[in-house]
Amino acid sequence: MNPETFEEKVIENDVAIVRSRKDGIVHVTFKEGTEIDADLQDRMIEVYLEICGGRKRPFLYTGIGDVTITKEGREHSRNLEDVFPTTATAVIADNLAYKLIANFYLKVNKPKTPYKVFKDFPSAESWLKKFI
Repeated sequence: MNPETFEEKVIENDVAIVRSRKDGIVHVTFKEGTEIDADLQDRMIEVYLEICGGRKRPFLYTGIGDVTITKEGREHSRNLEDVFPTTATAVIADNLAYKLIANFYLKVNKPKTPYKVFKDFPSAESWLKKFI
């Protein structure tokens, strides 16, 4: 990943680093050991709204180490779809556990906006650029 692709706006908290990139993509990296539940999703929506500045943008998700989502978190994500500022979502699943979680979410929740799981950054970035 090239550092020039990032804008100046970066928001970091105890569970994630959220970057607003020059190419229009919002890159979210969840930190090691993060468990995504309904409360965390509510906190993160506030961060996403702030970093997007009122515009919908494509989102790219990655995780460092062990990141999980609770059943409550999967179910709650449906409630947030109308306020979530995304045009499309790409998830980098570079291991089997992440791939299973991301694909399970896709099959069970059926997001309203385009959602796709990728093995690598270039493929995910190329796909997301169609939604800028």
